[in-house]
Amino acid sequence: MNIDEIIGNNLKKYRTACNMTLKELSKRLNKSISTISKYEKGCISLDMPTFLELSHIFNVPPALLLGGAADITSEGNTYSSSTDTLYMYTYDSQKRLMIQSIIERCPAINQNGVYQARLFNEVKDVKKPGECGGLYTGEYISEGFIGTYLLRNQITKQERVMISCVNNLVNPGQQLGLVSGLSNYTMLPVTFKTVISNTKITDKESLMDLLLFSKEDFKLMKKTHSLTVQNCR
Repeated sequence: MNIDEIIGNNLKKYRTACNMTLKELSKRLNKSISTISKYEKGCISLDMPTFLELSHIFNVPPALLLGGAADITSEGNTYSSSTDTLYMYTYDSQKRLMIQSIIERCPAINQNGVYQARLFNEVKDVKKPGECGGLYTGEYISEGFIGTYLLRNQITKQERVMISCVNNLVNPGQQLGLVSGLSNYTMLPVTFKTVISNTKITDKESLMDLLLFSKEDFKLMKKTHSLTVQNCR
């Protein structure tokens, strides 16, 4: 795969995740739909002004549009183009479905524990994260065994999400956390559990045990008047 194809794939991923049609992007760039389509297929190369404009439109560092092509670490870039892919799981009680999302993280070049983060919410195919229910971008800060995501919805700009995580004591490849934001159904503040893993989780029964609130959770909630993830499973 050449560099034009890599950039084209990333362009399509972010456009789709932002719920933007070819027609809408063509208007933003003042270019034809045919030209945008050729960019995404890697048939033609992006000129630098268009490349930078796309970075602005999708609210991602320019290096991320080159993701997979090179590790750009010039002085003008804050984050590396090296990307970690994580799998995030939540439970939708309204639909009674387990929701799978993808998180991509890029480490800051000169700051330990700081990452540029992108959440592709509610994906059906992990190989196509752009085909998702919404794109959130922001930052992830790791301090020891705890971490915090501060993200903003790229479609509904006023919506912000915070994910507070702690390393799973039983499985070091997982983080247990609470997602705090607005409910898609009521548009009121809501908090629910999440599991973030370095690898896909295939044991659905164990995963559900982590995502659902237990009797012990409710007992602790009643005692402390706060919602807490018990990190002991």
